[in-house]
Amino acid sequence: MDTSNEGKSGLFQNLFKSLAQEEDKRVTPSFKGPSEAEDLDLRFAENFSASGGKFVYCSSVDEFINLLESLKEENSWNHVFSWNPAIKNLLESKDFQSKTIGFFMDNSDAAISDCYALLANEGVIMLTPNQATNRRLTSFPPNHLLIATRENLHESLEPAMASFQKEYYDKLPSLLELNEDRKVCRANHARLLNAEGTPNVFVFYIDIPKLD
Repeated sequence: MDTSNEGKSGLFQNLFKSLAQEEDKRVTPSFKGPSEAEDLDLRFAENFSASGGKFVYCSSVDEFINLLESLKEENSWNHVFSWNPAIKNLLESKDFQSKTIGFFMDNSDAAISDCYALLANEGVIMLTPNQATNRRLTSFPPNHLLIATRENLHESLEPAMASFQKEYYDKLPSLLELNEDRKVCRANHARLLNAEGTPNVFVFYIDIPKLD
């Protein structure tokens, strides 16, 4: 009995299977950082810091205000600007920086904003179109401070993308990547935009369910 055809068929099946697996790897690559910490906040902190970001853990809103004030004083920042009404109201309610008249984005030392998601595995930050647009302004200050809470934590890119698409439908999110290679954006160029802007980024993670 001639089994040569069966042998060739099996060979081609294995070859096609191998090629398909390689293609899957190219379509859905994994860009995990060095940390595999069990807690998502710690995993993000370690992977984000490995790329050059500054992570600040805060157990409460009051601690966040105190640490923000200390950072402002240590760096001799005259003003921290925010275009987000909720954040502006929060800072004002906590009597943060009394001098606000005469300061705008173009003459501030830092800008503070919210974000859409923290991606723990990759150590990168996902922004909405509006958040990313503000970051790309030519007048953007040299320091970008971001506030995040537990609701912003996602294990990886895919669940964050699924959540974003439910809320924003046909719009594209942007990734804030401090790694110069920007591999995640390059590999997902049809689904993601690059959040260009200052590389000096601080994340204030407030360990509460969400920011009211």
